[in-house]
Order: sequence, then C-alpha cells, then structure tokens
Amino acid sequence: MLEFLIRWIDRLVETIGKAASLLTLLMTGLIVLEMITRTFFGMSWGWVYDLSGWLLAAYVFLGGAWTLQRGQFVRVDILFMRLPPRAKAVVDLTISSLLFVLFAGTLLWFGTRFAWQSYMMNEVSATGAWQAPVFVAKSLLPIGVVLLSLAWLSHILKLVQNGLRSAD
Repeated sequence: MLEFLIRWIDRLVETIGKAASLLTLLMTGLIVLEMITRTFFGMSWGWVYDLSGWLLAAYVFLGGAWTLQRGQFVRVDILFMRLPPRAKAVVDLTISSLLFVLFAGTLLWFGTRFAWQSYMMNEVSATGAWQAPVFVAKSLLPIGVVLLSLAWLSHILKLVQNGLRSAD
C-alpha cells in the first residue's frame, strides 16, 4: 500500500512537472511573437505581458514539486551533505519536516486568501488589455503548495520505507 501511494504521488508530480516545463516553450513563443509584431507591424498585444507572467507563475508553482522530487530543490547543504545517510533521514524526518510544514502552511494560508480575495472582487488584469480573471493565476500558489506537499510526503514515505527495510 505504501509503495502504491509513493508511486501514485511520484507519477502525479512528475506528470504535472513535465507539463509545466513545457510552459516555458509557450511563454517564449508568446514573447517572440510580441517582439515580431511590435518590431515589424508596430502593434503590441498587452495581454502577452500578462499571460507570459502567469505562465511563469504556473511554471514555478506547478514545477516546484517535480524539482523537489528530483532532489534539485534549494537547500542549505553546508552541514547536511556531510552527514551520514541515517542522520540525513533523521534531519529530514524532524527538522526539515517541521520547517516544511511552517513554510507550506504559511504559503497555503496566505495564497488561498490571496486567490479567494481576487475571486471575490472579480479582479481582472490590470493592464486593461483583456479582462482575464486574475484569481486563476493567483490560485496557482495554493495548488503548487499542495503539489509540493505531496512531493514532500513522498520523500518522507520513502525515508520511512527505506528505514523499515534496513531494520529487517
């Protein structure tokens, strides 16, 4: 059961992370298109600025969990890398998990409030170039935190699973 849960979380996080990584291509294409139309046709599409920013947010918030899963998330490794594997596991199960819960809890709380307030006031793009609802982009933060939390849960479950195997 534990193995199934780990595989399911990892597959979900990887699939969303890979899809999010493709957003960089879309974002780049939009910016290039804007540059071409501005340079050669003298016209600017204001919505490209908003949409490329939102795509960047999606890339960061939806791809962060995959980054964590692959062990490429930012971490202070000055002391951690010198620890033996068992001590690293203990640090991750205790101190790192506590710090993660504080970090993720804060982001989830404020991110959800941020998105909800945007939804409640029918906030639209500030550029005036289009009337896109801003809460969609702002909702990426709490969604990303949930994905990040799932990736952390998978990491912790793997540590527990490996600890159980080494105890046998």
